[in-house]
Amino acid sequence: MAEKRLIKNPLVIVVNFLLAGIVVLFMGLAYGYIFNMGQNWIDFKFPKVFWLSTITIILVSVFLRLALRMYDIDNSKNLKLTLIMSLFFSGLFVYFQLQGWASLKAQGLVLQSSPSVSYLYLLTGLHVAHVVVGIIFLLVAIFRAYKNTGNNVNSLLYFSDQFKRTRLRLLTSYWHTIDFLWLFLFFAFLFHHA
Repeated sequence: MAEKRLIKNPLVIVVNFLLAGIVVLFMGLAYGYIFNMGQNWIDFKFPKVFWLSTITIILVSVFLRLALRMYDIDNSKNLKLTLIMSLFFSGLFVYFQLQGWASLKAQGLVLQSSPSVSYLYLLTGLHVAHVVVGIIFLLVAIFRAYKNTGNNVNSLLYFSDQFKRTRLRLLTSYWHTIDFLWLFLFFAFLFHHA
């Protein structure tokens, strides 16, 4: 019954449409990447630091999944901890992406080098932009968790509010989508530039 009410929630509908749009955008660009293979294509070594990016972004999803569980069992201390860990690993992801770009530049590969390099920069850069948006959402979620769990009365209201749980679930869905897109891009790049 609660799930049926959530589907009618306008916020859920809007976020799901936005997530679908993000997926379509990345799939279209990935199609362009695959379609343009062979045209002035440079074969280059894929930066190994992107492996670390992959691990960190998976950990963001794991900790957000745990945050949702902590919300469901009214555990404010661990809710805040899991949200902070998600923030930490998302920031680490961005750092590793920057290191990956520095590795490409050290190989002499810049945006204008070839379509293969341009697509790599474009897709990873666009993905990082979506991660930064996710970091902003995480900061808001952390602020709300601290604000609403300062005393027992606020905590009771916070953990019993279905709308607040829906927002946390939508944040988790956003990150799962972003994580899935990174895994897709990572394996596509790895397959062509191993």
